[in-house]
Amino acid sequence: MTIELRRWFLLITVGVLLTSVLTGESLSSERPRSDTLLRESLIGLVDKEVIVSEVDIPPNTQLPWHSHPGAEIFYVLSGTIVLMQRGQSDIQSEVGEVRKISRGIVHSGKTAEDGASLLIFRVHDVGQPERILEP
Repeated sequence: MTIELRRWFLLITVGVLLTSVLTGESLSSERPRSDTLLRESLIGLVDKEVIVSEVDIPPNTQLPWHSHPGAEIFYVLSGTIVLMQRGQSDIQSEVGEVRKISRGIVHSGKTAEDGASLLIFRVHDVGQPERILEP
């Protein structure tokens, strides 16, 4: 990944974390950590890219409500997380489970005492932000 892409991702991550702090949505003094493992264009799809990230969410943390400009699929590596999607029932997700969140669906996640570590795959439009925070 180029230095510019790393800086762009860092700015987005800092923005998400600051928003969480300012809105008081995090129940923990720790902050989620996200490492982008891959960000590449998809061959044959000039307007799409894939992003693979490992995200560690501390215990007792609620992520800010947000959506993505594309599909998101996550695999729970450790811990548990409750997937909350506007207008739908909450879904508890445990180690080894995979969940899909469709493009544009406003969602959040909440951890309990054990926190969670996720492997996240996103396929979305090139040039769009990784996530769009809800007011």
